[in-house]
Amino acid sequence: MPGGAILESHPTEFFRELVQSAMQAQQFEGEAETEYYLVQLLERHIRMRREILERPLGVTFLEASRGEPAQRFQGLKLVGDTALFVAGLFTDSLEGTLVQPAYYVDLGRLAYQRIADTSQRGLRQMFQTLASHFTDLVRVLGEISGTELFASDRDTLRIYRRWLLTRGAVDASHLIRRGVIPAEPTGSRH
Repeated sequence: MPGGAILESHPTEFFRELVQSAMQAQQFEGEAETEYYLVQLLERHIRMRREILERPLGVTFLEASRGEPAQRFQGLKLVGDTALFVAGLFTDSLEGTLVQPAYYVDLGRLAYQRIADTSQRGLRQMFQTLASHFTDLVRVLGEISGTELFASDRDTLRIYRRWLLTRGAVDASHLIRRGVIPAEPTGSRH
């Protein structure tokens, strides 16, 4: 879909096509509910609020964990969604900051798992899937980020950083096609 396509179509359809394409490229066969959840996540964040990360996400997590059931659900969902959105689309922006991408992955996975642990059957399954496939979903959003929304000359580095975080086979394949052998960085410099 061309870059200006979001202006020519409904955002839901635009994001659905992006998510389907990214899921296929990352060889992730998620359920329809997972695809729908990612589409809705992107649509909700189309105009990301600046204050979304002004507060440490860990503080929001702790407050939500102690809240009443309705506030707990909403707070934990906010934490999980924010962590997934940030880790998936902005991994490269987090490098070199105090809060590394792995923090967002761990916190988001934990938030979704807490929702699954305390929810009724229908929601339990969906949030269990989100928690257990969190790194897969980060790769899917990373695919969207790297190929459609934020493509730049730094794509190879972005893919490598995402590979370091998720160890995705498709990311490894992308790196190899670009002439980079995915490996852990060593402590020595030569």
